[in-house]
Amino acid sequence: MNNAIKKIVVLLIIVNSNLLQGQDFKPYQVKSGKIEYEKLKYSTHSVYKFVNGVESGFSEQIPYVSEKAIYYWDDFGDIAFEETFQISKFGGELLESPIKISENLWIGEKHFFINFKTNQVYDNPFHLRLKCKENFQYYQIKGSWIETLYMGSEKSGTNILLEKEATYYRIDNYHDIHAWKGLVLKDERFSTSGFKGPRNTIETAKVAVAIDIDTKIDPIIFRPKWYLNQLKYQELDGSTIIGMIDVNAKDLKQAHHKKGIQIKEDDILLFVTTNLFVGKLQVLKIDEEENLIIRFKLYNTNYGLETNREIFKIKSNSKLNITDASFEKELTSNTDFIWEKGEESMLIPQNNISLFLVKTN
Repeated sequence: MNNAIKKIVVLLIIVNSNLLQGQDFKPYQVKSGKIEYEKLKYSTHSVYKFVNGVESGFSEQIPYVSEKAIYYWDDFGDIAFEETFQISKFGGELLESPIKISENLWIGEKHFFINFKTNQVYDNPFHLRLKCKENFQYYQIKGSWIETLYMGSEKSGTNILLEKEATYYRIDNYHDIHAWKGLVLKDERFSTSGFKGPRNTIETAKVAVAIDIDTKIDPIIFRPKWYLNQLKYQELDGSTIIGMIDVNAKDLKQAHHKKGIQIKEDDILLFVTTNLFVGKLQVLKIDEEENLIIRFKLYNTNYGLETNREIFKIKSNSKLNITDASFEKELTSNTDFIWEKGEESMLIPQNNISLFLVKTN
C-alpha cells in the first residue's frame, strides 16, 4: 500500500469515527418520555429529652420539597429539556402558587439555561456529551454515561424506584446516583467531614416521582422562544446588522424619531450610534423599579467588536451614550437613547440615530 492510499484510509477512519461519535451519543435506553422530579432540601431539627432528670438530645434531618422539575427527552437522550418551579420557601413553607425559575435545553454540544429572575440566557458546553465524545471507546465499552462522566465509579447494587430496577452508583463521598436505563431516578448530595472524610448528613436530593415513556413528546418543547431568540441574537454581528438595515428592512420596524418605539422583554433591537458604530441589544427585563435591563454588543466601523455587556441597567428617564456605556445629565450631541417608562415602555432615539426593532415570526 503506497503512502497516498494509506493517508486516504487513515482519513476515512477518522471521518467514520467522528460520524459514529455524533450518531452514537444515546445516553438512555428509552427513546423518549418525561420524568417529574421533586427537589428535596433538608432542615436540621434539634430534639431534647429529659428522662429521670437527665437531659439528652440529638439532631435530625427533616426533608421538604423546595422545587419541582419536569424533564423531557427524545432520540434516546440526544436532546433534552427541563423546566423547574419553586414551590416553597426556605424551611418548607409552601408558596401560594409555583414560580417558574429556570429552563434548561441540551442540544448538540450546547447546554442552554435561562434564569427567569433575570431573564438571562447562558450558553455553555454540554459537558456530558463532550466527555463521552472525548472518551468514546471507553463510553462504548462501559455502555454508561455515568461511568464515563464519573470515571472510577462503578455499580454498587440495585433498588426499586417507581417500579423500575434502578442501578445504584456511589460516585464519591459527596454524591450518589440511582439510574434506570440511563435515566436518573434519584440524585443525592451529602456533606462530609473534610475532603476525604466520612459522610455526615444528606444535604439535597432530586427524586423522580413519576415517569411516562408512552406519551409522544411534542418537538416544539425543544424549541422554546427564549432559545430561538438566543440563536437570533448570536447570529447578528457587525456586517449582518448593516446588511439587515440596508437590505432586509422588511424584517425591521424603525423607531419614530421623536416618539421612539415601544419595547418589551425579549425584544431585539438594532441601532446606529451618533459616531456611526452599529450594535444590537436585547431587552432582558423591565423591573419593578422601572429599570430597563439589557445586554448589548457594539461594533466599530470596521465591524470589529467594540463593547460587549451581558447585563446593563438603565434607570427610567435616563439619557444614554451607549458608545461609552455612560449616562448624561443633559442631552448632548453624543446622546443615543432616552429610556422612558410611563404607561408604555419606550426607547427613544436621539440626534437622528437609527433604531430598529427586529420583527418576530
